[in-house]
Amino acid sequence: MHITLKSQTIEYIVNYKKIKSIYIRIKDGKIVVSAPINTPLSYIEQLIITHQDRLLNNLKPSYALYQDQGYVYIFNQKYKIILRDINQRTCQIHDQYIYVYHKDIQKCIEDYLKQILYQYIINQLNIYLPLFHKSMPIVEIKKYKSKWGSCYYKENKLRFNLYLIYLSKDLIDYVIVHELSHFKVHNHSSLFYKEIEKRMPDY
Repeated sequence: MHITLKSQTIEYIVNYKKIKSIYIRIKDGKIVVSAPINTPLSYIEQLIITHQDRLLNNLKPSYALYQDQGYVYIFNQKYKIILRDINQRTCQIHDQYIYVYHKDIQKCIEDYLKQILYQYIINQLNIYLPLFHKSMPIVEIKKYKSKWGSCYYKENKLRFNLYLIYLSKDLIDYVIVHELSHFKVHNHSSLFYKEIEKRMPDY
């Protein structure tokens, strides 16, 4: 469900429980409400509106609203989502619009974003790998909640968070160099950051 707070469309979830009071919290960029069974939705929404200033202050920046007429950020550029459901799991970008051809909007777009991010990372690795005197590692794209990337140096593998796609390219490049530096130093010591600085002095 969604509610508009100060011209922002915010997703919220209501969990009805055997409790006496209503609790509102922020989780994963959404408003989560725990409410007594049979609490009217109109009352819950009014309570959210009453506390909207505090809630909006605690919400993380939203980089995507996966719905028709919603939006998604790609390399820090905002694209409006247009649904054209013809039961094909494909997307296309035209100007500042991303057209989605399947009703499963989030899955369709995220699969598309995964391809875009993967190709960008491979291209950038071809630039940075010579600085590390290293050949191309295995590259995987996954969804993480609390980290941007991981280096599995024993397996010659790098794994990157899909949500990097929302950010500007200079930030993505930093994560790439950061993870590559773990092939040299496996911890976050001062030596590790010196390895980063050798390849990216303005990191």
